[in-house]
Amino acid sequence: MSTPEISVEGLHKSFGDNHVLRGIDLEIGQGEVVCVIGPSGSGKSTLLRCVNLLEEPQQGTITVGGTEITDPDVDIDAVRRRIGMVFQQFNLFPHLDVTENLTLPQRRVLGRDKAAAEKVAAENLARVGLADKAHAYPSSLSGGQQQRVAIAR
Repeated sequence: MSTPEISVEGLHKSFGDNHVLRGIDLEIGQGEVVCVIGPSGSGKSTLLRCVNLLEEPQQGTITVGGTEITDPDVDIDAVRRRIGMVFQQFNLFPHLDVTENLTLPQRRVLGRDKAAAEKVAAENLARVGLADKAHAYPSSLSGGQQQRVAIAR
Protein backbone atom coordinates (compact mmCIF):
# COMPACT_ATOMS: atom_id res chain seq x y z
CA MET A 1 0.00 0.00 0.00
CA SER A 2 1.19 3.55 -0.66
CA THR A 3 1.37 6.06 2.18
CA PRO A 4 -1.77 5.57 4.30
CA GLU A 5 -4.28 8.40 4.57
CA ILE A 6 -4.85 7.48 8.23
CA SER A 7 -2.25 5.75 10.37
CA VAL A 8 -2.73 4.80 14.02
CA GLU A 9 0.21 3.35 15.96
CA GLY A 10 0.21 2.04 19.52
CA LEU A 11 -2.96 3.89 20.50
CA HIS A 12 -4.05 3.66 24.14
CA LYS A 13 -7.06 5.33 25.76
CA SER A 14 -8.43 4.83 29.24
CA PHE A 15 -11.34 6.26 31.17
CA GLY A 16 -10.29 5.92 34.78
CA ASP A 17 -9.56 2.22 35.37
CA ASN A 18 -11.30 1.21 32.13
CA HIS A 19 -8.53 0.67 29.53
CA VAL A 20 -10.63 0.89 26.35
CA LEU A 21 -7.97 0.98 23.60
CA ARG A 22 -4.89 -1.17 24.12
CA GLY A 23 -2.16 -0.60 21.57
CA ILE A 24 -4.32 -0.18 18.45
CA ASP A 25 -2.46 -0.20 15.11
CA LEU A 26 -4.39 0.68 11.96
CA GLU A 27 -3.67 1.90 8.43
CA ILE A 28 -6.30 3.14 6.00
CA GLY A 29 -5.47 4.07 2.42
CA GLN A 30 -7.00 6.93 0.46
CA GLY A 31 -10.43 5.90 -0.87
CA GLU A 32 -10.45 2.72 1.21
CA VAL A 33 -13.68 1.86 3.01
CA VAL A 34 -13.25 0.33 6.45
CA CYS A 35 -15.87 -0.96 8.86
CA VAL A 36 -15.14 -1.04 12.58
CA ILE A 37 -17.36 -3.64 14.21
CA GLY A 38 -17.62 -5.15 17.65
CA PRO A 39 -19.87 -5.42 20.67
CA SER A 40 -21.18 -2.43 22.58
CA GLY A 41 -18.48 -0.95 24.78
CA SER A 42 -15.56 -2.43 22.84
CA GLY A 43 -14.05 0.97 21.91
CA LYS A 44 -15.29 1.54 18.35
CA SER A 45 -16.58 5.06 18.96
CA THR A 46 -13.62 5.88 21.19
CA LEU A 47 -11.25 4.92 18.37
CA LEU A 48 -13.12 7.13 15.90
CA ARG A 49 -13.24 10.01 18.36
CA CYS A 50 -9.49 9.69 18.90
CA VAL A 51 -8.86 9.91 15.13
CA ASN A 52 -10.46 13.38 15.23
CA LEU A 53 -8.93 14.16 18.66
CA LEU A 54 -12.37 14.56 20.15
CA GLU A 55 -10.87 12.19 22.72
CA GLU A 56 -7.20 12.62 23.58
CA PRO A 57 -5.28 9.34 23.68
CA GLN A 58 -2.85 8.69 26.54
CA GLN A 59 -0.31 7.03 24.27
CA GLY A 60 0.37 6.44 20.57
CA THR A 61 0.38 8.47 17.38
CA ILE A 62 -2.29 9.29 14.83
CA THR A 63 -1.39 10.61 11.39
CA VAL A 64 -4.05 11.94 9.01
CA GLY A 65 -3.14 13.03 5.50
CA GLY A 66 0.54 13.12 6.39
CA THR A 67 0.02 15.29 9.49
CA GLU A 68 0.68 13.79 12.91
CA ILE A 69 -2.37 15.08 14.75
CA THR A 70 -1.13 13.83 18.13
CA ASP A 71 1.81 16.26 17.88
CA PRO A 72 1.13 18.88 20.59
CA ASP A 73 2.04 21.68 18.15
CA VAL A 74 -0.40 20.65 15.40
CA ASP A 75 -3.22 23.04 14.41
CA ILE A 76 -6.03 20.59 15.13
CA ASP A 77 -8.69 22.98 13.83
CA ALA A 78 -6.99 22.96 10.41
CA VAL A 79 -6.86 19.15 10.48
CA ARG A 80 -10.53 18.87 11.50
CA ARG A 81 -11.58 20.98 8.51
CA ARG A 82 -10.49 18.03 6.36
CA ILE A 83 -12.14 15.27 8.42
CA GLY A 84 -15.83 14.41 8.19
CA MET A 85 -17.53 12.43 10.90
CA VAL A 86 -21.11 11.24 11.35
CA PHE A 87 -21.94 10.64 15.00
CA GLN A 88 -24.25 7.99 16.40
CA GLN A 89 -26.39 10.85 17.61
CA PHE A 90 -26.80 13.09 14.57
CA ASN A 91 -26.52 16.30 16.63
CA LEU A 92 -28.81 18.31 14.39
CA PHE A 93 -30.03 21.55 15.91
CA PRO A 94 -33.78 21.04 16.39
CA HIS A 95 -34.55 24.80 16.12
CA LEU A 96 -32.81 25.08 12.72
CA ASP A 97 -34.11 23.74 9.43
CA VAL A 98 -32.03 21.34 7.33
CA THR A 99 -30.35 24.07 5.27
CA GLU A 100 -29.45 26.03 8.39
CA ASN A 101 -27.99 22.87 9.97
CA LEU A 102 -25.82 22.39 6.86
CA THR A 103 -24.73 26.00 6.41
CA LEU A 104 -23.90 26.86 10.04
CA PRO A 105 -20.64 24.86 10.22
CA GLN A 106 -19.58 26.02 6.76
CA ARG A 107 -20.00 29.64 7.76
CA ARG A 108 -18.52 29.36 11.26
CA VAL A 109 -15.65 26.94 10.59
CA LEU A 110 -14.84 27.45 6.91
CA GLY A 111 -15.77 31.14 6.72
CA ARG A 112 -18.01 30.72 3.68
CA ASP A 113 -20.53 33.43 2.91
CA LYS A 114 -24.24 32.57 3.09
CA ALA A 115 -24.74 32.11 -0.67
CA ALA A 116 -21.73 29.82 -1.07
CA ALA A 117 -22.71 27.76 1.98
CA GLU A 118 -26.29 27.39 0.72
CA LYS A 119 -25.02 26.27 -2.70
CA VAL A 120 -22.85 23.55 -1.12
CA ALA A 121 -25.72 22.54 1.19
CA ALA A 122 -28.11 22.18 -1.76
CA GLU A 123 -25.56 20.10 -3.70
CA ASN A 124 -24.93 17.83 -0.72
CA LEU A 125 -28.64 17.40 -0.01
CA ALA A 126 -29.17 16.38 -3.64
CA ARG A 127 -26.33 13.85 -3.33
CA VAL A 128 -28.07 12.14 -0.40
CA GLY A 129 -31.53 12.33 -2.01
CA LEU A 130 -32.99 14.99 0.28
CA ALA A 131 -33.14 18.12 -1.90
CA ASP A 132 -36.87 18.34 -1.16
CA LYS A 133 -36.22 18.50 2.62
CA ALA A 134 -34.09 21.68 2.57
CA HIS A 135 -36.59 23.63 4.70
CA ALA A 136 -37.79 20.79 6.91
CA TYR A 137 -36.97 20.63 10.60
CA PRO A 138 -35.22 17.58 12.08
CA SER A 139 -38.31 16.56 14.08
CA SER A 140 -40.23 16.02 10.82
CA LEU A 141 -37.57 13.68 9.39
CA SER A 142 -37.18 9.95 9.87
CA GLY A 143 -34.05 8.63 11.58
CA GLY A 144 -32.59 7.65 8.22
CA GLN A 145 -33.28 11.08 6.78
CA GLN A 146 -31.65 12.73 9.80
CA GLN A 147 -28.61 10.51 9.29
CA ARG A 148 -28.37 11.56 5.63
CA VAL A 149 -28.62 15.22 6.67
CA ALA A 150 -25.72 14.61 9.06
CA ILE A 151 -23.75 13.00 6.19
CA ALA A 152 -24.55 15.99 3.95
CA ARG A 153 -23.35 18.33 6.68
